[in-house]
Amino acid sequence: MIDAKTIIETLSRSVIATQSDDALRVTTHCLYPSNSSVSVLIRGGGRELIVSDDGGAMNELAGVGFRDRVTDRQIRALVKQQGLKVENGAIYSPSVAIDEAGAAILLVANASKEIADWALGHLRFSIARDFKRDLALLLERHFHDSLKSQQILGKSNKSHTFSNVVFLPGDRRLLIDPAVNDASSINARVVANLDVKLANDPTIQQLIVYDDQLSWAASDLALLQVGAPIVPFSLAEPAIMKRAA
Repeated sequence: MIDAKTIIETLSRSVIATQSDDALRVTTHCLYPSNSSVSVLIRGGGRELIVSDDGGAMNELAGVGFRDRVTDRQIRALVKQQGLKVENGAIYSPSVAIDEAGAAILLVANASKEIADWALGHLRFSIARDFKRDLALLLERHFHDSLKSQQILGKSNKSHTFSNVVFLPGDRRLLIDPAVNDASSINARVVANLDVKLANDPTIQQLIVYDDQLSWAASDLALLQVGAPIVPFSLAEPAIMKRAA
């Protein structure tokens, strides 16, 4: 017999909420075509709030290299029946009561996903997605004020540049390193991460995120893992948030 409580707990662990100065960002179960999670921003106070995708559908399309601009008018025509609004590419709900927040989150997240799905079938694309940019945008959403590039000293006393360093409470740092399927890139990231790992700094955690829209040989992924734990981009968000907790 399937344990309903276990299923509910498993689902709840994949819903992530992070607080910023003026909003709460919630990562939902909805997925964009790239398999990255749809997240929404919740703003407001008292008894009412507004839910927005924060331009997430447009960011998804930018990541896969769309050539045609999607206008607010086009998006509005597709979401108006759900009672949603659009401004500068961001889809958002009208003001809703707090006890309607769950429904508004699902409505906005699904609309954002559907706009991205629609655009993939109607727009022209010229380039592959910019994986490193997409990872940087994901991190910026959650760690805007604590994300920097930094030189990290390894066991060899050589400094290595990490473009995504999240500074956490307790003087901790989380190094999130993007890897693409290129021999020179793989070797460079393994060398840098392994040297830092061998320094045994207890305040540093490391994670290599690889672009799983590319085809990888098992041997290359195994090599990456010598440097640091690895995770595919499509599963990176919960893995990053777990380490940052």
